[in-house]
Amino acid sequence: MSGTLVTHCGARDVSRNELICMDAPPGTDTWHPIEHHDVLRTVETTLERAGFGFKTTSLAVSHDDKRFFGVLDLHSPVVDGVSLSVGIRNSNDRTFPIGFCVGNRTFVCDNLAFSSEIVISKRHTRFGRNRFVEGIAKAVERLAEFQAIERSRIETLQQRELRDENAESLILRSAERGIIGWRLIPKVLTEWREPSHDEFKPRTAYSLLNAYTEVLKPRFKSRPHTTAAETISLQSFLAA
Repeated sequence: MSGTLVTHCGARDVSRNELICMDAPPGTDTWHPIEHHDVLRTVETTLERAGFGFKTTSLAVSHDDKRFFGVLDLHSPVVDGVSLSVGIRNSNDRTFPIGFCVGNRTFVCDNLAFSSEIVISKRHTRFGRNRFVEGIAKAVERLAEFQAIERSRIETLQQRELRDENAESLILRSAERGIIGWRLIPKVLTEWREPSHDEFKPRTAYSLLNAYTEVLKPRFKSRPHTTAAETISLQSFLAA
C-alpha cells in the first residue's frame, strides 16, 4: 500500500482489513449509509471486470472514521512516466455523496492530480446503493475515454512553454480565484524556480502543475477530499 494518504490532523491511513471492520451507522427511513469497504470493493470489482488492473491502493479515513477517501493507481499509462488513477470517497455523516474522480499520478515524484469528478449518488437513499453500482459501472466504461483525454491534457501542458513572468502571473491569479491559499504562493514560486525534480526543469505549464502538486502533497495527506477538489480546479485553470 502506498504512502500517499499517510495522514495527520485527525485523518489516518488504514489497511483494507481495518476498513472492513468499520460498520456504517444505523440508517433511517430516508437515509441509508453504505459501508466504506463496500464502496471500495464495488469499485475494484467493476474495474477488474472491465480489464483495468491496479498497482497500488491507498486508503484513508477521518472524522471518527465516518469519512473515507481512497486512491487506486491503475496499470494504465497515460504518457511516459504517468499512470491513470481513480479516487473514491464516501461519508457516513451526511457530509458529501459517494464520489468517483479520475486523474493521474507522476511516477518520479508520486504527485497526484485529479482532473474530473463524477458524483455517483447525490444522497444515501433507499436505492442509493443500486444507483451507486450503476454509476460506477458507467464511470468505468468511460475510463478509456478519460485516459485519452488525460493524455491530450498532459501533452498540451508539456508543449506549452511559460516564461517566468507568465508562471508568476498564473500563480497569483490562482490565489485570487481561491484555487490555492495565499500562504502557498511562496512555496509554489520556490518550487517553480527551483524544481525538486529534474524532470520539471523545462519551463512549461506541466512543470508548473507539478510545482503546485509538489506543494499540495502534504495537504493530500491531511485533507484528501478538499485537495482532490483543488487539483481538479488547478488542471482546469492551467488548461484554460
